[in-house]
Amino acid sequence: MHKTALLQFALLSTPLLAVELPTVMIESSKLDEGALDTAQTVEIIDQKKMDSYHIKDVKELSSTIANANISGLGGRTNRTFTFRGVSNYVTYESSVAMYIDDAPVPFSFGYGVLDINNISKIEVLKGPQGTQFGKSAESGVINVYTKPATKRFQSEASVDLGSYDSRDFYGRISGPMGSDDFSYALSVSNSSRDGFSKNLLTGNRIDERELTSFSAKLRFNPSTSWDIGLNYTKNKTDDGGSAFKTGTRENPYEIDDNPYDDRSEMNNDLLSFVIKYKEDDYTFTSTSTYAKQDVENKSYASSFGGLLADLDVEIEEFTQELRLKYSFEDADLLVGAFYSDKVKFDYRENIYFYPALNSLSLNTLHSPDKNIALFTELKYWFDEHYAVTAGVRYQETRRSFDRIFNTFPAEASTTWSHVLPTLSLSYYADDASHTYLRYAKGYRPGGYNYRAVNLVPFEPEITESFELGHKRNFSDKLSLNTALFYNNITDHRTVVFADNLVTSVLNAKKAYSYGAELDLAYKTETLLLYATLGVIQAKFKEFDKDSNAYEGNHLVDVPDMTATFGATYNLNANWFIQPSVRYMGQRYYDIENTQKESGYATVDLSLGYADLNGFKAMMYATNLFDKANVDFAIHTPSQEYYHFADPRVVGVKVSKSF
Repeated sequence: MHKTALLQFALLSTPLLAVELPTVMIESSKLDEGALDTAQTVEIIDQKKMDSYHIKDVKELSSTIANANISGLGGRTNRTFTFRGVSNYVTYESSVAMYIDDAPVPFSFGYGVLDINNISKIEVLKGPQGTQFGKSAESGVINVYTKPATKRFQSEASVDLGSYDSRDFYGRISGPMGSDDFSYALSVSNSSRDGFSKNLLTGNRIDERELTSFSAKLRFNPSTSWDIGLNYTKNKTDDGGSAFKTGTRENPYEIDDNPYDDRSEMNNDLLSFVIKYKEDDYTFTSTSTYAKQDVENKSYASSFGGLLADLDVEIEEFTQELRLKYSFEDADLLVGAFYSDKVKFDYRENIYFYPALNSLSLNTLHSPDKNIALFTELKYWFDEHYAVTAGVRYQETRRSFDRIFNTFPAEASTTWSHVLPTLSLSYYADDASHTYLRYAKGYRPGGYNYRAVNLVPFEPEITESFELGHKRNFSDKLSLNTALFYNNITDHRTVVFADNLVTSVLNAKKAYSYGAELDLAYKTETLLLYATLGVIQAKFKEFDKDSNAYEGNHLVDVPDMTATFGATYNLNANWFIQPSVRYMGQRYYDIENTQKESGYATVDLSLGYADLNGFKAMMYATNLFDKANVDFAIHTPSQEYYHFADPRVVGVKVSKSF
């Protein structure tokens, strides 16, 4: 029994929460202070760091962010984000808030289709962020900034060719429009590859990928006070299925139980409008976004003699965020408001029985929702060494649910609300040192199990986070950030699978996670070095009032350790070498802890040439030793399914900027 495009079939069987989409926008960092001054863990991933780790997809940020695992069912239409023990394993609504150019991405689909070539830097904030960001952020924020519109003409192009007929083409131009007040940026990219896995029953490759992306930015900057931007991004994917092995790790890239070639197509339209007005003592920002997304999936599962599923999802959402930052002599005040309206979430599935192909059911779902949040944060300086930060957020979410399942209709609507405080104390020994103690409360709204007979909602998940951290710049060459953390999780959200791959969301009454993190950077004229380390224990404390059978068991999809080492070493004025190692620790994939996957390391290596005229050429090998590592798994009462990390890919990339 099985399904190869488990990614698409999991869409069919996954509990439908609030499916959300992406948006884009402007250039300036959303951090009101620098990373050193902020009383929480902040990790910055710039272009140099992405090059050192050979990052080509958002999932490859795993391990480069300490105690983070970004995985999923194998394709782009599902992303699981795990930060410090809190995960959205096989569910749509992430505990990690995602932003692109200061605009919220309502759903993890948006990060599945990111054009990595067009990113300038990524900010990662750990822990609840409810008093700084409009979108709910229970366990952290990933803040992506794409390359901006510039007032000087710029252009660049790159070609990347590799194994499995991998092809990646990227081009970008930017510059003024008639006057210095207006500027623009246009980029386009196309990437494709053959599948890494082969369907032995059809003779075709299973998991091929193709992404076409177009981005346009207009910026109006008439004075030092006004900064107005309009962004539009169009992404289109045409992918094969997701290759899972059933019950065995042998011959990992050969699938022998799927008589069909699965497909997944996705269209994203993302529009945002940002107005920023800045004076000496205050800054006002308005961010308006619109997102539209269409997803079509065709998948097969061998459960019950075989199931064919055609799935269609159509989504439209509007968001509005307002922020006012005011600086006093000894204090900084932030006040904000956020509103999102998912005006359309239409889901349709048509399920056929194989081999007779008689229609079993035509199921539909309409599930719009609205979110309102008010948030504020005040930082007060006692003197040049000590500061306190206090904030509060009010969050309200209303979700409607109208479904027809096997001809049985059902309707429901629930409103959840919560108050989320934050408090931190900071000590600055000097301008290069910051020690802090932080408390923050995070929140993820509840939802409904789509296939439950009675639409009883599962509860919101609440995380109380405690963090003790120290940041230190020893010189302009060396910086070191360390943190200890403890999370107390109430109504922890976890997912279980039935043998037919239908999922249910359960709430574990109490859970916890604690651990330590390290982030180091070192640079000289010839060497640029990065290293991260994260260790964690994440366990159930009390599952429900009737049973403590899982007490002490590990939480699902949480690696016990992550570690990375990446470097760029300049052999001379033009030639350089870039080795990197990433380690993903041991993980469990069921609440009983019967399915455990071992940790694994991946080694990448590249040799490159660059000159002062903007020309760069690089030969590279990812997964140098071609290890077939399990990077994601699913457990049912009678079966295990394994997804494997990418095999070795060897390629050449050439780029030129003007």
